[in-house]
Amino acid sequence: MRDLQLEVKSLRRYIALALVMLLLVGTAGCGWTGLDDQIASWKEMVKEPIDQPPDDVIDELLQETDYEEPEKITVKLYFARQKGDGLGVEEREIPKVTGIARATIEELLKGPQAEDLKSALPAGTRLLDINITPEGTCIVDFSYHITEVSGSKAEALAVFSIVNTLSQFPTVNNVSFMVEGEKVDSIGGNISTAEPVTADYGLSE
Repeated sequence: MRDLQLEVKSLRRYIALALVMLLLVGTAGCGWTGLDDQIASWKEMVKEPIDQPPDDVIDELLQETDYEEPEKITVKLYFARQKGDGLGVEEREIPKVTGIARATIEELLKGPQAEDLKSALPAGTRLLDINITPEGTCIVDFSYHITEVSGSKAEALAVFSIVNTLSQFPTVNNVSFMVEGEKVDSIGGNISTAEPVTADYGLSE
């Protein structure tokens, strides 16, 4: 409320200053006699405290700035278990936006909130692009960091962390991997991504 009052006061002060400038322009055309006295008088006028606007005006302004919370959707994020013996599912509520697949992978990259889970993706991995074809193939393009996964087990968890997370959406049938804009046959040399990969929920059992 105090911030709003300050904004209203500042606005009215600017209006007063604008009027002063207009009067200065008009006076300049008629000569400069007595101009110094007028300017001094106007300066004192601007310094005077401005009355607070009525409460009903403030309430109306506050109502105009009200906004509704965005609609939420609950998504499933697949993270590696701390013991490394598979994937665990963490449900998270996020804003329902256009491009929900992108928003979901961004949440996956933030890591888990549960203490018994950890990210299956190498540190620094970033999503560069994501698109879903009419046939249901989700093409994901990651930064080179994703290739730093070490070992076949860790690689499998990384791949299916992404594939299982994206496959929860009815528009996604499988996932095709790219790294830095280039299609890759594997992100770590053990799990083939030469063809689009389908979900494997057995890792989550």
